[in-house]
Amino acid sequence: MATISAVVDGSKNYFDLFDLPIGFIVDQSRLCERYRALLDGDLATSFGAPESADDSTPEPSPIEIELAYQTLLDPLARAAYLLDLLECRSEGYGTRDGEYGAFEGFLMAEIELRESLDEATSRPDPASAVAGMLTHLAEQGASLEKDLQRLLADPSPQNLTAAREILRRLELVGTCRREAEDRRAALTDRA
Repeated sequence: MATISAVVDGSKNYFDLFDLPIGFIVDQSRLCERYRALLDGDLATSFGAPESADDSTPEPSPIEIELAYQTLLDPLARAAYLLDLLECRSEGYGTRDGEYGAFEGFLMAEIELRESLDEATSRPDPASAVAGMLTHLAEQGASLEKDLQRLLADPSPQNLTAAREILRRLELVGTCRREAEDRRAALTDRA
């Protein structure tokens, strides 16, 4: 997943744009309501429109509004954005130190999950084995999201480092779920 810039125009963030509290949990109905209002031009002053004649902050473009909306709507993109934002506020204390080792661990986990998926599709009843794997991945994703929420609620340097690792694991689980769903669809087509 590409890292999303934590600020728009260098001064405000996506949460400010939609007048939402900064956090992993987002009021979806409020987000949608503010999104529609921004696109209609009703809320332009809440984010980017100049408040006075000497304020030269530009109004957000529809593309910026859409990017911000899509980022806050998707839990993984929102978590990545929130981590970037919190790390910027923590004066860059170096949460990315040691990323090579984390990346190596990530690759090993990906290989193990793909091997498990290959095993599942070679069993006598591959459809039920893949379905079981999808259930396991969904449970794992839900557990990781709870952990991520807990860590982001207390953004200490250690928690932000742990949250970044959980985000990587969530991305891996999502990739494996999509691959398992593709294999389930292929098995269904064969039947």
